[in-house]
Amino acid sequence: MRMRLRNMLLCCLLALAGIADATAAARPAQRVLLVGNSLIYAQNVPGLLRALAASQTGGPLLETASFVAPGGTLAERWKDGAAAKALREGQWDVVVLQERGGLLACMASSEQRQQPECRASQRAHKQFAELAESRGARVLLFGTWGPDAAWQLNLDRGLAAIARNTGAETVELGEMLREQDKRQPSTPMFSDGVHASLEGALLIAARLYRSIAGRAPSAAELELDFVLLPANAAIKPESPIEQQPQLARSGEPVRIPGKSIAGLLAVANAAP
Repeated sequence: MRMRLRNMLLCCLLALAGIADATAAARPAQRVLLVGNSLIYAQNVPGLLRALAASQTGGPLLETASFVAPGGTLAERWKDGAAAKALREGQWDVVVLQERGGLLACMASSEQRQQPECRASQRAHKQFAELAESRGARVLLFGTWGPDAAWQLNLDRGLAAIARNTGAETVELGEMLREQDKRQPSTPMFSDGVHASLEGALLIAARLYRSIAGRAPSAAELELDFVLLPANAAIKPESPIEQQPQLARSGEPVRIPGKSIAGLLAVANAAP
């Protein structure tokens, strides 16, 4: 009798494990192409996006490919052709476009809008957005941040103008980060005044996840099996950072408890 009960219990456990495996396998995956510079790759926002998605009990898993370069502009990324080639040849659900921090403030002035760099940015946004639309992908505009409230206002206005011109969706991140930085100065959102700290990058990833997945993330343990990249990382713009061996992680994954990120996720989920 004892052996029979033990066998029945074992069968039940195996069945439950099979159900869990089938549920994990059944989760859909969304493919996300990111184009930008160090504001995306510092602290490895794409990796945090994947980890956050993997930690959820529902919603899609995320696969990312990130074409970035230090200080780069979207016009430069369009000109080098690597991101556009990947977009033409692959199947993507979402494209995230991030312009060099501060640049889109030029859209707030009719005179500055005519400057060559501003016109190049408008053109590159349009080119990427049209290509993404032709491939059936949504386009999200990654909102950057400025040094003061007036600059931030112009940046957000510029982002909104690009959205109107391209039909893309905005993800305004600057004001959220700036406000959280003021609210909790003991946990800075910026590592050097420009690039996000790990906490700031988690806030960015959570807000992006909400726009990509269409659902608010819940706090759960994150497993980080990637490098938290510094702003001066040895990035090559011709291939996605996910495929560059010099950026690969060695050693065991780092785990972040869910309770330690609950507050950040609450801020991201409440943001516009």
